[in-house]
Amino acid sequence: MKGGEAVEGWGWARKVQVVGKFPPQHSVVVKMVWFNEQRAFAVETYFSQSHSILAVQRAFRTRYQITPRDRVPDRKSILLWLENLRETGSVSEKR
Repeated sequence: MKGGEAVEGWGWARKVQVVGKFPPQHSVVVKMVWFNEQRAFAVETYFSQSHSILAVQRAFRTRYQITPRDRVPDRKSILLWLENLRETGSVSEKR
């Protein structure tokens, strides 16, 4: 990717977006976009694994065959999905 251009593409099982345009000397900010099925799996696992974020991340890696170096949902994302579920009844992003 060259500086100044915005790129959007697909990762293994999630959409990856580069947010904004950046000059070449700046690092790129990547926003992971997870599918609703993956969000629902993470929330279900959270409740079934005694509210453990680490257990959710491990199960997510196993379920979706993600290698140790690839990204999984972080603590902030999982807690946001839980909050969305409690407030709206859905794990989808709030609009």
